Formats: sequence, C-alpha cells, structure tokens
Amino acid sequence: MSKTLIIHIGHYKTGTTALQVFASENRRFLASRGIKYPKPFCENCKHSDYAFSVLRAAGVRSLMHGYDKPLPPEDMWQQLFKQVRASRTPQTLISSEEFMRIGQFEGAERILADILDARPEGIEVKAVCYLRPPAEHLSSWYNQLIKLEMPISELETAVNGEIEEIHYDYRRALVPWVRMLGASDVTIRPYLRDASDPASLHRDFFTFLGIELPDKLAPGPLDHNPRLDDRLVELMRVLQNSGLERPVLRAARAQAQAFIAAQDAAETPRGMSRARALAQEGLDWIADLPGSSVPVERFAGSLPQARPKEQTESVLLLGFVLSEFLRHRQRVNKPRVDELEARIAALEAALTRI
Repeated sequence: MSKTLIIHIGHYKTGTTALQVFASENRRFLASRGIKYPKPFCENCKHSDYAFSVLRAAGVRSLMHGYDKPLPPEDMWQQLFKQVRASRTPQTLISSEEFMRIGQFEGAERILADILDARPEGIEVKAVCYLRPPAEHLSSWYNQLIKLEMPISELETAVNGEIEEIHYDYRRALVPWVRMLGASDVTIRPYLRDASDPASLHRDFFTFLGIELPDKLAPGPLDHNPRLDDRLVELMRVLQNSGLERPVLRAARAQAQAFIAAQDAAETPRGMSRARALAQEGLDWIADLPGSSVPVERFAGSLPQARPKEQTESVLLLGFVLSEFLRHRQRVNKPRVDELEARIAALEAALTRI
C-alpha cells in the first residue's frame, strides 16, 4: 500500500501552535481517521527537529533555539520514512513552521531535496501551508521577535537585513517546496482567524486532510501563542537593546502591561463624534445671528477630530515611563527613618554584648 507523508510547513504566525497542540493531544482520534502524528522527534507538540537538522547541516546558526541533536539529517529522515512505511495509517503528518526557513537558505534546499529524492518507493510527499497578508505577517513576526527578547532594529531597518526574506517574500519561502514536490503537491491556504468561531482554522486544516472535526473536539478560544500588546512593542525593543538584564526586562514588561490594562479598564468616553456634532450645531446657530461675521464655512472645515492612533499610544507609553521614573525616584528619596532606627538599635545592642 502506498503511503503519504504530509508536511505542514507553517507559515509562522498562522495558528501553527494551535494545530500542533490539537494534533498532539488527539493522536488517537487522528489515527482512527487514517492519520498518524508521530511521537519521535516531536518536542513541544511540533516536529522542528526535522527542519533544524537540515538547517544546521546547511550551516545555519541563527534562530536555532538551542538545537543540539547530533544525528545527521539523512539518518533522521530515513527513520521518519521507516515510520511512514510501517504505519497502519495511510497518511503521516508532521508539522513545524521551521520548515519555511528551508527557502531562506539554498544549501538547506539542496540537502532536503537529496533526502526526499532518496526516500523509499511508495511514499508520496505533500506540503501544506497557511499564509496571511504580507504586511500583517511582517508586523506579527516583528512582534514575535521582540516578545522573544531578540535584539532588533526598528522595523524599517530590520526588514532590510535582520528579518529573513521569507517573512514577506512568499515566493522565496515556497519555491523550494514547489521545486522539490511539484506545484500540484503544495497546498496554500489563507489563514483563518474568526473570533466568533475559534475552531475555524482547525476545521479548514482537517477538512483538507479529509477529516470532519467533531464538535466535541472543537477547540475553544484559547490562544497558545498570544502576541505582545502592539502598544508595547517599540518600548520593549528599546529596553531590550539597551542591555538590561532579563529579569529587569520582564519586570518592566509586566509593569507596562499592568499600566495599559488599567488604562483600558477605565470606562471613560472616547471619540470625537459627539464633540464634532455639537461644534457643527454651534456654528450653524452662529451663522443665523445677525451680529456675526465669523466665516462659518471655514470654521466648519476644522471641526474637532481624533488624534492619530500612533500619537495616542505614544502619549500612553510616555505616561507609563514617566510614572515609573517618578515612582522609583520617590522610593529612593523617601526617608527610611523606621528602618534606620531599627538598624541603629541593633548595632547598639550588639555593642553592649562586646
């Protein structure tokens, strides 16, 4: 019987973690539907080792997340092929967004192409991935790098060398897979994120695999990889690049998140629609007054309007930074009379015992 190896290759920031956790927690269900989600070389619910082994053999050293397994990629993949052939299920699924990085490095593609070409007969290989709009993906990946406490420049600089091209050039990310497997065996799906239906991505993915997801297994609204609040991204980037120690950075992040949460929780009216309407009504009223020479039409072209979102967020962050600065300064300058008196008393008591 011929077997099929399906490689879920990402992309990053497209719900891969959620799909991997589901597959890992529901291996028995998947097997009953003809799909094996293998345990060997599966860590944190994903099969990144198969990608890392190839990337390391190609000389890649960055973003390897401590990978140190000595097994050559050829041996690791041959073990996978043996599992595929020996499996009772017709399909085997492995998943890791790290597979997308194969497209970033030509040497990695050559190594993996040779491995796939040398696979045993009777094993068909297919790839599936999800994509989101490039600007949305790039912003999310930039956020992820900062959340991971990676030193990085601001986005407009980072995109010109620090961020790998696969995060905005989807041809570079996918063309190796098309070359290795053929265009008809590479499925590309739009990333689905529906707040009203947390299981929409899962249903789409497993429908592609030929599985109907039972309602009892449909996941809830748990986010397995929550992003850093976008309002904190640049603040945390600057702090991380300043060389502060990790505990200090994490404390600062927690304090900033608490500050913003408190601001968000304050139920104050926001928006300019009411003010604009009243301003216009006032001008209309003035226009009918016999003693007014105010240029009402010109004034009406300059009604109150909301500040740009970026400006509002900058003011919010500035408020946090200043409040933290003043709070720490107050703590330093505050007289610690009680503490000082206690220390003097302890010293006096010690002296009497000499």
